[in-house]
Amino acid sequence: MSIQLNQNDSDSDKSELDRFDQLMSDDVICISDSSDFSDDDAQPSICNDLPQPELPFPDGTVKLTRMSGENKSNDCVRLTDVVQPDKLRKALLTTFVLDMEWLKPHFRAHTKLVIVQSYNPNVEPQGVLQSSDGLTTIVNPEFAGVKYPIMHSKIMLLFYDTYVRFVASSANLIEIDWTVMQNAVFIQDIRFDGSQIFECTQFGSTLAQALRDLSVPDPVVKQLDHMDMSRVRVHVVTSVPTSRARTTYHASAYGMARLAQITRQMRRESAVLREINPAETDVYCYGSSMGKLSSAYLRDFYCCALGMTWGEISRHTRHTFSSQDAERCVKVGFHTNDQGNSNKFGPISRMCIKCKMDMFTGTDFPSSSLHKIEPAVPRTLVHAKLVLMRTGAERRHGWMYLGSHNFTPGAWGWLNRQQTSLTYVNNYEFGVVIPDVCYETVFGRDSITWCGAKIPLPFKLAWTRYKETDVPCFSD
Repeated sequence: MSIQLNQNDSDSDKSELDRFDQLMSDDVICISDSSDFSDDDAQPSICNDLPQPELPFPDGTVKLTRMSGENKSNDCVRLTDVVQPDKLRKALLTTFVLDMEWLKPHFRAHTKLVIVQSYNPNVEPQGVLQSSDGLTTIVNPEFAGVKYPIMHSKIMLLFYDTYVRFVASSANLIEIDWTVMQNAVFIQDIRFDGSQIFECTQFGSTLAQALRDLSVPDPVVKQLDHMDMSRVRVHVVTSVPTSRARTTYHASAYGMARLAQITRQMRRESAVLREINPAETDVYCYGSSMGKLSSAYLRDFYCCALGMTWGEISRHTRHTFSSQDAERCVKVGFHTNDQGNSNKFGPISRMCIKCKMDMFTGTDFPSSSLHKIEPAVPRTLVHAKLVLMRTGAERRHGWMYLGSHNFTPGAWGWLNRQQTSLTYVNNYEFGVVIPDVCYETVFGRDSITWCGAKIPLPFKLAWTRYKETDVPCFSD
């Protein structure tokens, strides 16, 4: 495939409380009206009352990637199951790692693809690169001023005749992420009509902003106007490198600051979460990479996960919320070194679990928060990135995050105490928050349900604290 560059691309407590109040505001980034980009010439008109087409997943579902050697299951999917190549017309894909040789056979030869990838800006140019046959477009997004350029988002928009499949996941477009590493995938099928413009929703506007942040060509973004997103109930949370010029005024819309906005909104809309008691609330954070954590960072993340300021939490618990409290309330799940060594897929799987020894041995590392997870498939490693908020006396209620964010400051950002922006973020990331989930154990088996439907997990809900002899699965 011949690719050519297209140049038309283009610590006072009061101040911290004020900062949290600001980041939890209700501002939503809006987008302007758009028209269709490609193969439909009909004049759009605003309409929301037409009959709904039959959709495979009209209300959203969570699946796990089907690992090699595992039996077929309704809970698991292969990439082909997600893509449905025989019906697919065109697709937008984003990925941190791309194996084009493996990916292309999953699509018909004439399917139009737009792929946003991570790249090294010191070697490759920013911009839009077009294949000679015009069927494949590669997008290298903006990385101006980023010390460690990482485009880590995993999004799919798959276009069929009458609907678009929206996918948010933790899986790269490489074979091992769909065969030997367990990843989580959110799928929702959304009605599409190129002759109609549907009412803009909060989900639609934040998704459009996320795509524009990734330098997705505007004709592709305009397709969102023709998607009826009225049944989408999940919330988009993104991260964007905040050193970029065009994010200066939107810093509160990214990373943990965006999570805080979402959780604040969910508390207003949910009777269960409205009266949340921090003394009865835990946050479980898992990722395949673990960054430089500290007790103070856990405290910040816990506040954002609850949609509450430190002062609000202190008033509920009747004592000053401390970093030690955060270590108790935030459970950080990560594979142990023994699990890495004994996984049945060997080094090819272990190499995807990232933790540096000097981060773990640092004086500020919150070791007491580390927990060992037990994968749902024995002797495998989990590549999914999940946050589970559980509240109530029995920790039955809460929400769930699924997406590309590892539990690292580079992904979620950290509160910036020196600059005017609310957070500093290094990576591009993307995920969804699923509201109002219920955690249960039925006949000894863990269960999460959302709107009555089961959500499969890549690990058991019961995490165990690291033993003295346990160490994280270190990367070389």
